[in-house]
Amino acid sequence: MNMYLLLFGILFFVFCIGTIFGSFLNVVILRAFSGESIVLPPSKCPKCSNRLKWWHNIPIISYILLRGKCYFCHEPISIQYPIIEFITGCLFVAVFMVYGLSIDTIFALIIMCLLVVISVTDIKERVVFDAHTYSLIAIGLFYNFYLTIVQILVKVNTIVGFVPTTEWCLTNPMTVSLLGLILGAVIMEIAARIGYLIAGERAFGEGDTYIAAGLGAVFGWKNIIWIVILSIAIQIIFTLPLFIKKLAANKDWKTIISLILFFIYAAGMFVVQHKTTLLNNSLYLILATAGMVVLGIWACLEVIKGLKNKNTLTYLPFGPALAIAGLLLLIVNF
Repeated sequence: MNMYLLLFGILFFVFCIGTIFGSFLNVVILRAFSGESIVLPPSKCPKCSNRLKWWHNIPIISYILLRGKCYFCHEPISIQYPIIEFITGCLFVAVFMVYGLSIDTIFALIIMCLLVVISVTDIKERVVFDAHTYSLIAIGLFYNFYLTIVQILVKVNTIVGFVPTTEWCLTNPMTVSLLGLILGAVIMEIAARIGYLIAGERAFGEGDTYIAAGLGAVFGWKNIIWIVILSIAIQIIFTLPLFIKKLAANKDWKTIISLILFFIYAAGMFVVQHKTTLLNNSLYLILATAGMVVLGIWACLEVIKGLKNKNTLTYLPFGPALAIAGLLLLIVNF
């Protein structure tokens, strides 16, 4: 019991530290838009500009005590502040539980904070600041440079010593990081320019290219591929309901039916594959796959038609999806 209490106390302490950093991240986000320094002037109300007292800055608690209003002008305080503080606190706990007390924890926390800031600025104003993405790229390169130096020092202290083989030159953390940076940028630029063929404009903003480059620098070229795939899935989860809602509002039942049939068919194939031996027969497998391809192509064509229609075009920033995918990979210990 004492051990569990001690663990709870440590995690609660880490959470509190995280909320303090979350409060600082709110300042970074707010002043990125205003162009002010993140150090000076001291914290103030963004509406009446009165300097805040120390007890106005207690993470989460101050918002509750002030009932969500400024102490001076009584204007509402954005709910963003306690939400970011709480989320950052939880992420601090998650990172600490994965990495413990180590150098990796410091790098992971810096990366996590940058991803939170990038996500919020993109959600609020659909803006990704160069200072944040360049910092992500820099910390990714520096972290992998550090790992490479550690590898070299470990090999130097062995009997064999350090011998820079061709395989090592191609697979060391620094090389993997540089390749990840390039691949992340290339993938996003290609995907963004495909938007010109579908909707006559970029599918993603230039800021998303820098985010992908930064994540590639942090996680390497293999992981950036999984991050992009995961981020697409995350984006679909958030975008598809809004897209279908707009289709229904415009009475585009043909596109809705094509999507529903495709997902029902795909789910049915998954169930049949795992619950029966029917698809072990090559003929049935070919026919089932052909049916899925036909439905998939039909659904894609209908969706593309919908994307060309400005009334059904749904836009959500892609940066947060990339950031969430990066955070997930960070927490599962890349």
